[in-house]
Amino acid sequence: MNMIVRKIEGDFSTAKIDWIPNDPELAQFWNAVSLGLPLLEGYMIRAVSQAKRELPESRADLKNDCEMFCRQEANHTKAHMKFNEVVRDSGRYPKLDEHIERLRDDYKRMDASRDAKDALLYSEGFETVGPILAAYFLVQANKRLTEQDVDLVTLSLWRWHLSEEFEHRCVAFNAVEALYGAYWARIAGIARAGTHLARFAISLSEYMLSEDIKAGRVAGGMAGRLRKTRSYASMLGFIIPRVASACMPWYNPKNLKSPAGCDAVLKIASETLDLNAMALRARDTV
Repeated sequence: MNMIVRKIEGDFSTAKIDWIPNDPELAQFWNAVSLGLPLLEGYMIRAVSQAKRELPESRADLKNDCEMFCRQEANHTKAHMKFNEVVRDSGRYPKLDEHIERLRDDYKRMDASRDAKDALLYSEGFETVGPILAAYFLVQANKRLTEQDVDLVTLSLWRWHLSEEFEHRCVAFNAVEALYGAYWARIAGIARAGTHLARFAISLSEYMLSEDIKAGRVAGGMAGRLRKTRSYASMLGFIIPRVASACMPWYNPKNLKSPAGCDAVLKIASETLDLNAMALRARDTV
């Protein structure tokens, strides 16, 4: 695999929580995902690091891939933590940390009660969904670039992150195959990881939206419900059939086609190593 570890810097001092003004429901969904990512990625780093230690010496190639995976995920965490501070410091969501603590408790229980195999299968389950989310987001992001009021720094954070999700899409899959080759356990991992993170993101985004509506920052009512229905229907309509395809016995993530804009985003990320510079060139990628 051809992976590059990019330590991306970024100034979020002007970043907006409502970074997609025309679709605040979608923005808050991704904000909720961002707020949970440091915990999720920490769990996956621990799982893949353990897998690296268990791989035989003959798989030096996969051991190296595991190392690159962990370094990429650590860089994602550092970048998202900067954005997450913008959300926290806004003071808009007084019960935000209650949601985060519940997720933290989940991962503490999982660390205590599940073995290395279960942890890797959970991680592979999320990493199966990762490139699908990347494809969906990049397609949507290309459309958002036509909107003049979209926050390009936050958009660039997600475009870089999800493009790297596509770049390292094979690592957890290959580790599961090398260590366990467990088809049905892999399917269970996809279901477990997908439902776990969806519950967290939907619950938190719904809370954040309710606070926005209460404060008058977002128009609720029928207009809000229609926007949410449209956004969720679009996302689920894209994701569900692709997840079903990923559950087939012949699935291998190496065969996935690179999403539109992915290669251009990674090229600019490698050249700049800076989200603000990437934002200035974002519209060059479509």
